[in-house]
Amino acid sequence: MAGERYFELRDRLLDCFGRIEELAAESGVSLKDDPDDPRERLVRNFRVAALGEINAGKSTLLNALVGAEMCPAGPLPTTREFRHYGFGPAAGERRRGDDWVECPRQHPMLETIELIDSPGTNLPEARIRERLPEVEQADLILVVFPAANTWTAATWDIVSALSDDALGRTALVVQQADQKQAEDLRVIRGHMTDLCLKKVGRELPILCVAAKLALEAKRAPATSREGWAASGFSAFEDFLNDRVCRAPEREHLILRAAHQAGRVLREVEDGLDRQRRSMDDDGWFLSGLEREVEKLRDLVLEESEKARAAAGRFFRGEVDDQCRALEARLRFLPSLKRVFFGDPLASEIETEFGARLQEAVQAFARIEVDRLMEECHGHWDEVRPRVVDRMGMDPGEQPPMDDSRAGLIDRFTRRLQRGLAGVTTALRVRARLDPMLRRRNLLLKVLLAASLVVLTAAGVCGMSGRDGTGLVLLAVAAVLAVVAGLHAWISARRITVAFREELGDSETTFESALEADHAEAVRFLFREYGNGLIGVRRQLADRKASLEPRSKRWDALFLELKMIEQDMGT
Repeated sequence: MAGERYFELRDRLLDCFGRIEELAAESGVSLKDDPDDPRERLVRNFRVAALGEINAGKSTLLNALVGAEMCPAGPLPTTREFRHYGFGPAAGERRRGDDWVECPRQHPMLETIELIDSPGTNLPEARIRERLPEVEQADLILVVFPAANTWTAATWDIVSALSDDALGRTALVVQQADQKQAEDLRVIRGHMTDLCLKKVGRELPILCVAAKLALEAKRAPATSREGWAASGFSAFEDFLNDRVCRAPEREHLILRAAHQAGRVLREVEDGLDRQRRSMDDDGWFLSGLEREVEKLRDLVLEESEKARAAAGRFFRGEVDDQCRALEARLRFLPSLKRVFFGDPLASEIETEFGARLQEAVQAFARIEVDRLMEECHGHWDEVRPRVVDRMGMDPGEQPPMDDSRAGLIDRFTRRLQRGLAGVTTALRVRARLDPMLRRRNLLLKVLLAASLVVLTAAGVCGMSGRDGTGLVLLAVAAVLAVVAGLHAWISARRITVAFREELGDSETTFESALEADHAEAVRFLFREYGNGLIGVRRQLADRKASLEPRSKRWDALFLELKMIEQDMGT
């Protein structure tokens, strides 16, 4: 097929060019507009137009070119309008004006080479000159002469009417050359060359063919070798193939398209490099934001000393409350009950104190989480627009931890309570109270028992008539009772003071234990806050990962384009 190699190169180039633009679009690379894109003209098929008088053999020549009875041909004039043959369903013929018919046909050659058959130049109703500007757009204009009459005025007038540009794409074809001897054809060539110089001032290529013999040979190649040789059609097809492959205009177009594809490919490379550098800068930008989060965390930890001081004040308040409660329970009458029925006071105080500390830690955790989240919100409101402006990514209106405030408080509390358990154990409330209460209760028991014994003795003396002795004993019993009451009051004060002093000394222990777990809880909360930037970094990593296959595609397209350019040069 004529120009097969050229069209294969063209299609490869256009396909490669298209995939380069697809890569640019996928990579978000903006390409420079080219108002003079050669592809629109390059993609157009090679167009061959045939002009000549009635029965000059124009239709037969085109039929021989495709190897099929495509154009109507016969001894009488059969082509009375311009007929444009292109690839498509045969049922799609349509008229364009009174003298032009679009004739699609399902022939493989028409996928790359289109044909224009014309009415005879000497046909009275033919409007050749009116359509001449359209015919001149063809890539090759074949002016057909019958071998019996190569000096017909009507056809030479048409040759003279062609523009200089069109003449550069024009060839003269002597049809029915099998009816002439070789010497006659040589004379005809010389005569036509002289006419060319006189009519248009330049020599035009002259080809002598017998299209009918060539068509028969193509349709029955096994039995028509001699006919094919006699037709001279090989030289004609070589000329056509050379015109398709070596036509300066088309060579210029395909070279321009190749250069433009290379330019676009370089733009894509520059765009990918810019994206890669931008992503590296984005990585540094994110690292800076992460360092900001760390600085904010450290600043919060420094300021948390005030919060822990507030917790210490609460601890002192709880100590005061527990001491007042202890003093109230150590009064004389409540103490009498515990003396006789057992004294669980130390255990009760320890349980209540531990429960109160738990409540204090929970309240502290809620206050701290609200404070820390307020800090994070303030930082996020400042960071988010910077991320959007710098990276084109929206990390979200709220920090990622915002959806789990209750969970954060719970985990924050658990971390603080983990240290609180150790503090409660270290305080040893029950262990400190038990010895003092046992000593107090023992003395009260002794005093009360002695008072009861003396009181009983006083009763016995009274019953036996020894009233003086009974009164003395009764006074002694009263004194013992008073002593027991005084002991209860004094020992309650002493125990309360001692308990207060011992617990007060433990305030530092409480704050120290709270400090380590509080710092760990703060770090945990800021790790949750930092997850928002981790999400952005993950998106950045996805973008970087998407560059790798695009870079590989770019490498493949570069090699493919270079191979096409090498094939164009051979």
